[in-house]
Amino acid sequence: MGAVISSETDINSNELLKKLVGEKPISDNDPLWNQMFSFNMNLMDEINSKIFLWQNANALIIIRYVCNFLVQRLSEKEFINYFESTLVETPTDSIKDETVEYENMAEEFLVHLVNILCKVPVNDFTIGIHMEAIRCIIVLLSSQLYQDTVSENCIFLRYLVKQDSKAAELVHALLANFLKHNSESIHCYKENKPESIVISLASSMWSAFRLTVLNDSNDDSLSTKNHEFPPQTLGLLSCALLMHIAGYPVINKKPNPFNEKLALFQNAQEVSSMVNLEASFKLDFTALYDRICGTVEQPFSMLLLYMLLHKNSGFRNFVLSRINLENLVVPVVKVLNDRVSSTSFRANSHHTYLALIVVLILSEDDFFCKIIHETMLKNIEWYQPDRPIPEISLGGLIILVFTKTIHMNTVKTRDRYLHTNCLAALANMSSCFKNLNAMVCQKLIGLLETMTKRHAKLIQTMRVNAEASEETDEIDDLSSTNLHHDITALEEGIRTVLEMINSCLCNNLRNNAHLIYTILYNRELFEHFHNHPMFQDLVWNIYLVINHFSGRIETVKSSSVDVVLDTIAKAAIIWPSDRLKKFPELKFKYVEDENTVEFFVPYVWRLIDRNSGIYWNPNLIHLFNPDAI
Repeated sequence: MGAVISSETDINSNELLKKLVGEKPISDNDPLWNQMFSFNMNLMDEINSKIFLWQNANALIIIRYVCNFLVQRLSEKEFINYFESTLVETPTDSIKDETVEYENMAEEFLVHLVNILCKVPVNDFTIGIHMEAIRCIIVLLSSQLYQDTVSENCIFLRYLVKQDSKAAELVHALLANFLKHNSESIHCYKENKPESIVISLASSMWSAFRLTVLNDSNDDSLSTKNHEFPPQTLGLLSCALLMHIAGYPVINKKPNPFNEKLALFQNAQEVSSMVNLEASFKLDFTALYDRICGTVEQPFSMLLLYMLLHKNSGFRNFVLSRINLENLVVPVVKVLNDRVSSTSFRANSHHTYLALIVVLILSEDDFFCKIIHETMLKNIEWYQPDRPIPEISLGGLIILVFTKTIHMNTVKTRDRYLHTNCLAALANMSSCFKNLNAMVCQKLIGLLETMTKRHAKLIQTMRVNAEASEETDEIDDLSSTNLHHDITALEEGIRTVLEMINSCLCNNLRNNAHLIYTILYNRELFEHFHNHPMFQDLVWNIYLVINHFSGRIETVKSSSVDVVLDTIAKAAIIWPSDRLKKFPELKFKYVEDENTVEFFVPYVWRLIDRNSGIYWNPNLIHLFNPDAI
């Protein structure tokens, strides 16, 4: 093939590479470009109709490596200047779109990448181009990685916002890829495999580039040695890009059009005579739901689920109407359980928060709260592997996992955000607690006991510290403040659990014999709340129940648990429902924080760093700690 790059052994001595990284400018119509992009990759069988697709994909790989190299070392403005060709005259017969005005060639390049994703059909021959187009866009946006704080003023983000007329088309294309293209492509270019001709080409080019331009032979910023990536799919890359560009509510002081289009697309299966002018596009909700159910344990899928439930009311209503809701909820709850059960449990895990918030959003719906106690599950092995649960309601499983999470947080991590939102989700569901089994009731009352003991211990610690301060005239303000915050959080938690018990008894006393039994068994626990001004109003109902049912079971001669439960169930039927004091309905609503961008953007970039197949020098990243778990 002459000067054409045909094998790895030709790369280091190839004249094309030397010319590419040399100081002399190369004109747009130089034969070098055709030869440069004709290296062999086994991308597809060699036939003339596919040669341009082959060369296009190869060109994007090279451009992506060059851009990644430059964006790590230059400011955005300096990087954009590299797109300008001031020393080479543009041929007079070159094709130029006179109807579109761009600020510079960098913006034009970004628009062409977007057009590839929106206009070029995805098939076995173009999938490589689509994957590289997404990676190129991600690299263009990656200047955010090298900043200490999240910025909404990224120049390339601004260029994307200018393409608001294509926002719906791009979001649609990315979601369609997420649905349809989830097998690892045979054209996937893996940076962790040294035998790859593309990577060998890139590595040699960097060596030459560093020596020629930077006079630096020791830079390891593009080394991919020992840097492993998971399997690459177009669906994963598409979801990654979508989560990033939709993660900013505002870009450059303007509403984010990608965020808006994600909130407005509708179900393609829904037939309506009413024309919705606000709908951005239509997508098969059933396919989307099934795809998310099958992958929700993966971080990008969980993040997409959160965004859709929070922003897209049509999709949220669709999810809440599913008869197979357990297909979604069980894996979400399992994610939370696995995190809590892990020896390295950290409350501030983004994945943990998202799983929690998803359930909290669902718990705002009354139908969800009712149907979960009517949906029975069998053989749940992952909650406690040594003793699988033979049968439990979906609602009961949620209570088990959430009480375990709160218990772990109370004892170890003391994360106020996790504590508050777990309690809020349980409180939303409490009026519909129904037919709770013995295990669930024991965990719920056990949580109250744990929090009560912890509260008493902290109160005693505060007293001891106060007495010590009086003797030494020294006050540790920080320690005192932390103790006060922990005590306040526990008091709020105890009150919320007592409110949940009240709500359950007021609405479903006749369907919760096991809960009444557990309350009777732990009646001494509730004595702690009689004289506490924050709790005494909430134990009135509980003691009415204790007094009524304890009187009934005292007449039972048998000590069998089954007999006692049967007695409680019969006594519950004749229980006057108006005897209990009514409290305001417990309803909490998830509200996204104003600075949510500070939460999501670093998290999305961390996921992209680990899953995109793009290597960034971890020593240069400032947005997050690349070494953190």
